[in-house]
Amino acid sequence: MRTLLRCLALTVALVGLTAGTSHAQTGTLAGVVVDAESGETLPGANVLVVGLDRGAATDLDGAYRIPNLAAGTYTVRYSFVGLDTQEVTGVQITPGETTTLNIELAFADDNELGMVTVAAEAIIERNTEVGLLRMRARAAQVSDAISAETISQSGASDAADAVERVTGVSVQGGQYVFVRGLGDRYANTQLNGAVLPTADPDRRAVQFDLFPSSFLENIVTLKTFTPDKPGSFSGGLVDISTKSFPTEFSSSLSFSSGFATSAIPGEAFLVDPVQGASPFRFGPGGLALADVIGATPREDFLRPTTLVEGPNGQTQARRDAAASERIDALSNALTPQIAPVEGTLPINGSFGFSLGDQITMGDNALGFILGLTGDQSASFYDNGVYGRVEVQGLDSDGDGVNDGLAVDTTQSRSDVRGMQEATLGGIANLAYRLGSYNEFNLNTLFSHTAESEARQVAGIDNILREGAEVTDVATKYTERTLTAVQLKGEHQLPGVNDLEISWRGNLSDTRMDQPDQRFAAIRRSVNEDGDESFTLGGTPPGPQRYFRDLEETLYSGALDVTLPFTAFGDRAEAKVGGLLEQTERSYSERFFYYELDRGVALAGTSGEALADYLAPENVGITAEPEEAGDRYEFGHYLLDATRDQNQYSGTFDVGAAYGMVELPLGPLRAIIGARYEPSRLFVASEALALDLPASSDSVVVVNGQQYLGTDRSYNDLLPALNLVYSLSDEMNLRAAATRTLARPTFREIAPVSSFDIASGGALVGNPALQRTLISNFDLRWEWFNRPGQILAISGFYKDLSNPIERVILDPENGSTTYENVDRATVLGAEFEARQTLAGFGLRGPLADRLALGLNLTVANSAITITDRELAARRQVDPNAADTRDLQGQSPYLLNASLSYDNADRGTALGVFFNVAGRRLSRVGNPLPDVYEAPSPQLDLTASKAFFGAFTLKASAKNVLGSSYREVYDLDQDVIPFQEYNRGTRFSLGLSLDPSFGFARPASASVPSPSAGPLGN
Repeated sequence: MRTLLRCLALTVALVGLTAGTSHAQTGTLAGVVVDAESGETLPGANVLVVGLDRGAATDLDGAYRIPNLAAGTYTVRYSFVGLDTQEVTGVQITPGETTTLNIELAFADDNELGMVTVAAEAIIERNTEVGLLRMRARAAQVSDAISAETISQSGASDAADAVERVTGVSVQGGQYVFVRGLGDRYANTQLNGAVLPTADPDRRAVQFDLFPSSFLENIVTLKTFTPDKPGSFSGGLVDISTKSFPTEFSSSLSFSSGFATSAIPGEAFLVDPVQGASPFRFGPGGLALADVIGATPREDFLRPTTLVEGPNGQTQARRDAAASERIDALSNALTPQIAPVEGTLPINGSFGFSLGDQITMGDNALGFILGLTGDQSASFYDNGVYGRVEVQGLDSDGDGVNDGLAVDTTQSRSDVRGMQEATLGGIANLAYRLGSYNEFNLNTLFSHTAESEARQVAGIDNILREGAEVTDVATKYTERTLTAVQLKGEHQLPGVNDLEISWRGNLSDTRMDQPDQRFAAIRRSVNEDGDESFTLGGTPPGPQRYFRDLEETLYSGALDVTLPFTAFGDRAEAKVGGLLEQTERSYSERFFYYELDRGVALAGTSGEALADYLAPENVGITAEPEEAGDRYEFGHYLLDATRDQNQYSGTFDVGAAYGMVELPLGPLRAIIGARYEPSRLFVASEALALDLPASSDSVVVVNGQQYLGTDRSYNDLLPALNLVYSLSDEMNLRAAATRTLARPTFREIAPVSSFDIASGGALVGNPALQRTLISNFDLRWEWFNRPGQILAISGFYKDLSNPIERVILDPENGSTTYENVDRATVLGAEFEARQTLAGFGLRGPLADRLALGLNLTVANSAITITDRELAARRQVDPNAADTRDLQGQSPYLLNASLSYDNADRGTALGVFFNVAGRRLSRVGNPLPDVYEAPSPQLDLTASKAFFGAFTLKASAKNVLGSSYREVYDLDQDVIPFQEYNRGTRFSLGLSLDPSFGFARPASASVPSPSAGPLGN
């Protein structure tokens, strides 16, 4: 690996030096031209360098590029039919650099075209906060965003880290996005405008840790619906945009390393004995399902006493050589290493590499960007707490009225867990501009994550018997892979009133492979003489092995047509389009366990003791017939307990047709329309539906045969009204009334019951689930008082019909399922401020370099619970209310930041703080509920550029050392459901620009003649 990285660094440095040398005496002029009134880009605008007779026409995005200009100072002329011509003086071209001029062209005040002359000033980039705030000001929807600039400043390692900085967004489990406190089911995720499938078998949500931060251009969160977007969201639609091709040659190479206070390299921690503490992994390796097992039908897994056909008729398998040898081969085919063992914490580290350029070919241009990133990290805690309780009503005086709660602790255990994660990702984007009015893009993304987990939970389990000592051991390995390919085109027809046509085709594939998840429950007993013994328990008893595979593939195609026209004397537009989308999922689970030989003694709870217990001399054939009479003797042997019900496949088809119009009504813009979405969700398991009527929610018919499954179809009309009132050039008032929905996922609706190692219980699907319909109402005031700065206040209200929640079925064994409840409401407000000290009227060197950021979301949710849940709650508390919090809803979300950026010296510092309020994570049915406690996080970042080509970055995350805590909702001392220390993480990294200063963007751009706080 070191050799490979050295070769990469040398190659990139040579390429950068070669490319830079060829352009060392010339520079490039580039930028974007937009309509000052509407903010729309202007394709086909003319750009001319005065005195050189050299120029260019802008493309579909209003972008232009003039390469190979000799160093010097120029005047540049910008013109477009019907708009004032603008001349920019003092444009400095520097050798090897790109000077960026972003221009706004406007109508003359007296309606007569003229010439406006301005001078070059400060830069505006589309991947900066200034550029994103400009987009927000012009957008039809209520939206929030984070740019590549802020992502870099915050030290985020992936999209999950980055999106936490967005107003109203929190991240659960380091992967799943909650918008405005609503659960991940109410968020939709897109990559470059296309919906993504999920690599999680149990959730709809996309795992945001799959996207390395170095690939991100920005993350935009839409909080109100317009008909040209998918209707399946309520909290927000999160669109992850990967980097587009640069306007000039660029390259980078970076390395970093770090550690956490809870996981210091070189110290001991728990590891999977098969995987060890190895770094990057591809494929299951020693955990793969053995060929002999995979090729053996389930019915051919035999007990020694099973009757088989022999030469002399039926006989027990242990008296038949072939059958006995089959049992022996199957029983010894899997590794005996079940439990975690002690290993040494590896060093955390990451690397990144990118290369991009744009090649001009006459009036056409070809651009590309390539990137590769890798990361290896380990985490550990040995002070975790795992608890379970049972609550009953207490009638102490026998009057039939509960006087209080009787709380019994059913489980109280310590929790130790080691986790290793390795990620490798790649990006390859290609764009081709054909003339000024046609552009084609091919975007590809690959991400592969491998996770190895080793866990031991030990303590008292009073469910088995009072004071029973139990140790659960588990090892789990998971590989997740995302591959996304998108081909899209954008075209404009100037001869048809500038008609715009855009299309895209997408193919995304996610895979999850969990080979040989191993679990065992070990009981310790002590007799009267003080001698201890160990036995294996569980249901079924004995070590359990799970092999799980999921593949989800999404195909989609979309077409959008936009026709500009004039209405009420101003520019308006009508937009129509459609979408076809199909998602295919296949899921399989093989489940095996050992039937135990009670004559073999288990010596303890360690990994070594379990490995000895399952050693070859104790498994399969232990004695030949000549040693044991006329039959084979057996130790432990393997049985296949796979359930047909837990193998399923499904398809999810969505079509869409929409129409919308954007009308100018003086200072008011009205965006009105509707989206029609027919959909069908079909899931079929391999289990036959016996003794169930064909009309049941749990039955589907395939080739004339009834199977357990479900088939749901809907036809939904989703109207939307968005209003934007311009109070001034820099201030908007927005209002929206929309209808959206949330559909059940494959896993939620599939008739599957599978063991969840993380919670220690079964997860049961519910084929009777209905989709959720949501009415949304939003109001926002926003003031873009200076470039890159904003003050905003928002209010929102949501009415959810048939929301879906995950509820606890059986508190003793931890089994959970999904249920609809009748209704839920969410009422909330958001506050956002992003200001430099200059925005507060201060002056001096720090005024424009020191920035404050603050966003706060407060929300109140109420859900009308089912009659069954209410009855269960009132058995414990006769005064229990018929409403409660919505699962996953936080009462508040707070993000705050203080950043310092001195571009002249290449110095940046940042302090970032975020916290989410106490939220309901698990619904007790019956009581008690489980809440996730607040876990405030404080992060510090710093970076320094030096020698013109190097940048040193350092970060400290979770400086406060906050723990993760889930607790029971009881009016007593806090009883933990799960708790562990996350530690403080430190990182130090170095990045190199191998072009050594050649072809780097210069700092220059131009204000419009009426430039305001929105900038250019």
